[in-house]
Amino acid sequence: MYYLFNNPSKGEKAPDFTTELVNGNNYSLSNSKDNYVILYFWGSWCSPCLRNAPKLVQLNEKYKSKTFGLESKLDIITIALEKKGEKWKKVVDKFGFKWEYQIVQYHNLVLSSSIANNYGVFNIPSTFLIDPTGNIVLSKTSFLEIEQYLDKIIIKP
Repeated sequence: MYYLFNNPSKGEKAPDFTTELVNGNNYSLSNSKDNYVILYFWGSWCSPCLRNAPKLVQLNEKYKSKTFGLESKLDIITIALEKKGEKWKKVVDKFGFKWEYQIVQYHNLVLSSSIANNYGVFNIPSTFLIDPTGNIVLSKTSFLEIEQYLDKIIIKP
């Protein structure tokens, strides 16, 4: 099996994708056009991902009712990369992932996920910030960097 590795970086257009959310609805990244997007790749089996979970929930709470430049909101999109089972659901329930855009993809290797592959994700956790025009603002970044960026562009607390 061969993989084509993409590695979009800051300033480049974020690769669009269409998939099914855990609630059964279809979702495309283009649905979040005009909003900032935190795109977070994680797994229930990933210790650093579990350590990050409370911070992601804090970011959601902090920014869910905020408005940014261009009258944009913040969408959080989580993509759980799992091998099998429902362990991801236990993590979501434990930490309180309350945002709508939650995706689970089942693959034996992270690289087998077409979405992860399109973003050059070889390891998780991996986080991106995408602006309202669909460009990557921060690539493979930290929640702290995202928070610092968003704090500078809030226009309505």
